[in-house]
Amino acid sequence: MNSAAIISTRLSFVIVSATLIFGFGSCKKDPVKSLPGPGEYLNSKVGSNWGYSTTGTSSSDWTVKVEDSTVLYSSKTFQMYKTNTAGVISRNYYRYSNGNYSVLVLDAVGATQDIIYLKDSTQTGKKWSKSIKGLGGILKQYNYEVIETGSKTVGSKSFENVVHIRLNIPSLGYTSDAYYAPKVGLVMVDDDYASSGNTYHTEIKSYDLK
Repeated sequence: MNSAAIISTRLSFVIVSATLIFGFGSCKKDPVKSLPGPGEYLNSKVGSNWGYSTTGTSSSDWTVKVEDSTVLYSSKTFQMYKTNTAGVISRNYYRYSNGNYSVLVLDAVGATQDIIYLKDSTQTGKKWSKSIKGLGGILKQYNYEVIETGSKTVGSKSFENVVHIRLNIPSLGYTSDAYYAPKVGLVMVDDDYASSGNTYHTEIKSYDLK
């Protein structure tokens, strides 16, 4: 595992995709086909790590690892996920509680905000949103929608009970389609910055779950 998550190199990508979280190679656990339980779309066990490859307007390979560190925000504990992109380190903070998956982000004036990027309740068509202050005081509306839930093949690996979440931020001309699998977390995401013409495609390449 906001997107969330989200938080970093190409900061907006990690934040809004949340994500900032989660092949094929050695792994200690395989995704299961049974219906996922509460919180199964975010692995917060220290030492769990994931490898990703991004192509598109720019390309990069990057890793995410759960660190033995937390932060408190509004009396809520968020787990730290460290992203390493060609030696550039960023730290993002995620949490699961009461059916909601959240990521911490910073608004335009540097104030911390938490955004729900995924829910255990994954009925197709389910929507939610939140506004945070953007540059120049313009509110950025984060609009989320569950597009579908089902199987998904990424590379040579198939995952079951994958949730497809679409995020749209109209003021940025930004849309992302993220795919989350039980146990593993983020397995694929497509980012489209219509305002700039930049697009990115990211796939999971490896993972080691603790």
